[in-house]
Amino acid sequence: MKTTSLSGLLCLLGVISGCGGVDGGEQGQDPTVTDIPVAYVERTVPVADMEMDMEPDSLEQPAAFMAGARLMVRDGLSSGAVARDISTPLLGGGHDIRDLVVSPAGDRLLFSARAPEIEDADEDEQPTWNLWEYDFNSRVARRLVTSDLIAEQGQDRYPAYLPGGGIVFASTRQRQARARLLDEGKPQFAPLEEGRDSYAFALHVMGEDGNDIEQITFNMSHDVAPLVMDDGRIVFQRWDNKDNEDRFDLYRVNPDGTSLTPLYGADSHAREDQEDRQFLPMTMMGDGRVLTAVRLRELVAGNSLVPVAIDVARFVNQDTPLFGIVGAQAEQPLPIPVTRLSGDITSGTVADVLDLGDGTGRYLMAWSPCRLLEGQTLRPCTDEYLSQDLPAAPPAYGLWVFDPAEGTQRPVVNPRDGLWVTELAVATPQPSAAPAVLPERDDALAEDNMAMLDIRSVHDRDGAFATFDGGVAGVNTIADYRDPNQVSPEQRAVRFLRITKGVLIPDDDVRDISGAQFGRAPNFGMREIVGYIPVEPDGSVRVQVPADAPLGLQLVDAEGKAVYSRHGAWINLRPGETLQCQGCHSNNSPLPHGRIDGMAPSLNAGAPFTGQPFPNTRSDVVGFADAGETMAQALTRLYPERAMPSVDLRAFDAWSDPAPDPDTEVLLSYEDLNTPTPVTPECQGAWAPGCRATIHYEDHIQPLWDLPRVADVDGSMQDVTCSVCHNRRDSMNALQVPPGQLELTGDPSPDQPDQLTSYRELLFNDNELELQDGALVDRLVIVFDDEGNIVYQTDEEGELVLDGDDNPVPVTEPVPVAAAIRAGQARNSDRFFDTFAVDGGHEEWLSAQELRLIAEWIDIGAQLYNDPFRVPEN
Repeated sequence: MKTTSLSGLLCLLGVISGCGGVDGGEQGQDPTVTDIPVAYVERTVPVADMEMDMEPDSLEQPAAFMAGARLMVRDGLSSGAVARDISTPLLGGGHDIRDLVVSPAGDRLLFSARAPEIEDADEDEQPTWNLWEYDFNSRVARRLVTSDLIAEQGQDRYPAYLPGGGIVFASTRQRQARARLLDEGKPQFAPLEEGRDSYAFALHVMGEDGNDIEQITFNMSHDVAPLVMDDGRIVFQRWDNKDNEDRFDLYRVNPDGTSLTPLYGADSHAREDQEDRQFLPMTMMGDGRVLTAVRLRELVAGNSLVPVAIDVARFVNQDTPLFGIVGAQAEQPLPIPVTRLSGDITSGTVADVLDLGDGTGRYLMAWSPCRLLEGQTLRPCTDEYLSQDLPAAPPAYGLWVFDPAEGTQRPVVNPRDGLWVTELAVATPQPSAAPAVLPERDDALAEDNMAMLDIRSVHDRDGAFATFDGGVAGVNTIADYRDPNQVSPEQRAVRFLRITKGVLIPDDDVRDISGAQFGRAPNFGMREIVGYIPVEPDGSVRVQVPADAPLGLQLVDAEGKAVYSRHGAWINLRPGETLQCQGCHSNNSPLPHGRIDGMAPSLNAGAPFTGQPFPNTRSDVVGFADAGETMAQALTRLYPERAMPSVDLRAFDAWSDPAPDPDTEVLLSYEDLNTPTPVTPECQGAWAPGCRATIHYEDHIQPLWDLPRVADVDGSMQDVTCSVCHNRRDSMNALQVPPGQLELTGDPSPDQPDQLTSYRELLFNDNELELQDGALVDRLVIVFDDEGNIVYQTDEEGELVLDGDDNPVPVTEPVPVAAAIRAGQARNSDRFFDTFAVDGGHEEWLSAQELRLIAEWIDIGAQLYNDPFRVPEN
């Protein structure tokens, strides 16, 4: 391509001085910069016709590879400093290099590297990302994991130094997750993220010698890009993709994986144009803020970024300060005048930026001037050429020092055709972070690989009292709501907490599963039910849950239906850890949630006095409480077994005075089913840490339709077996319209052979059928316009189409039939459940236990299968 020179273009833009002679691409000594080593990645520009929109890094595809990178180290930022290619002599050419991180002492550099693709090799034989360390003083580099076998067991990226020794990084190794698979009787495999496009990354830690690797986070999608804060805790990016949320938020966790909490950004992604924002790259600033660069996921060409400093210590979202914080700003744009965050052309783009950390307030940038293309000629983004609406030229990133105080921008490595500077690190010594303060863990729980969830009150919804449409008029505080003299158990909408667990999904080489075999909502993935625990009258819950697993929560009524939206993110706990939650969160609420350090005080003040029972409760079960204790805390302190979940919905009223008749309490048990149960007999008898309810449509729901049933219909006992009645063949084998336009047979569906006919009929919209000339066909009706006139068919010229009698032909359309069940929403599947209610026509034809099984299956996603190894082989 014929172009003007880059140096000439920079002179035209006026961003460098001394334009008379640019030698070797380096120019412009900054006399105030000391000779501190600087590292950067210099990479070959992607081929324009192949990868013009390829990002130098992708949060969705952390293992992605882009050949042609070199790790460069300069002795300093002055024009006379020597730049050395570190990676090529060490690794050879064609590698990809990323994730530059300098040690606090400024003497060592961590980075990630991956060798080029091996031609004609299988995927499992291709090179993986490995972690390396370079010593600035000795000029020697080493791979952290020395064993070739261990190094190739996973993709390792995003390293960072931990206080006191050790390294945190992101990896697909997932050792603890794979060990749990063996405990579950499944083969070990590398799990995919929820979109099932790539292997899931999780945070791991290891010694600086590359040994003692341990997984510390257990998300269903990627956990990547960790940073170490001054207090030793880790900030990282979590892909929150539960139920297809699809956003990257900032989280915080201890180096041992405890105290995992949302930190920033869950409600900060949508802009006025509804484009999602991402925060990448990230680094810590000396004042505790996170220095990051905001980019739009849809705008990937050139990886244009807007650098901002995020005050994570005082904000949880862009417009949401922590409780008690006033007069602050969540995101402060850096005073760099040469950036863009939209498709509009301005004076330049930024690929990376970091604080020099030398106390001068200056920044190191990978920056490209704005360039336009007039035919094959480069033009600067001046008013003259901008007015001509010329297309943007590909970016050309160089290395620059920006001084906001002076308003100067000095080149260190000038932009060069065919090369990008994309990632930066500066070896400025920094104060060492303090080791994180780790919470105590319960040894007995840890022994069973369990943890504890302690919720003060589900009725505390972002600081507002909520009963979820249950309760008594005039009762509007938790203290009154928990009083059994004012609100009876039957008046409470929330009776149980359902704990669910995400199921890890292997790649196609382990198990080839089509999207149809997941079911109506493939984005739900697969899920198991860990169990249920009663919610106490004050809304409190204290329950043992599996550690090192992705957990979800649902509030459930006495029928087994979720009464509130699903928890929007996976919960992870380490063995022996206790997670204390305040309450629930409203969808799209701007108030802080999940960060205990930033929420308003709990609405549940707990027991008013020590040594007395809760007001108006009986004393034979919980004779006394400690001041401030919740009902769940008091109950489980005296009866630790009450913190064990159950596979059944089994109520235990420890509070009403007098005690209720046990026969009147809620008990919906799998043992009362006459069809196969989704749990083992051992778990029905007594819950144990490995117990799960795993529901498969073919194994547990279709048998409900096929179970022989007899009921009184108009005074006579008749066969009301679901699949016999709801069939396109009557008792004489004659063709018929299935009653209720619903067919419940277990044959493969003609619309999708991977799904049963009954499954399709229940969960997918359909057309109404009618019997016509001995065949079942879609019933068609004439279309009318908004004024009630018949709409007639017309040809391409707009002339009426006439039939054989020269009459116009009306436009017809099928009559839609809405699905009876909504995946994930049992309470919004009224067309199905109302049939079995009073006056519904099928009252008591299904038992309460059967309806409970159907409700929980719907609530967890109405999947076809909830174990990848139950799915038939393709």
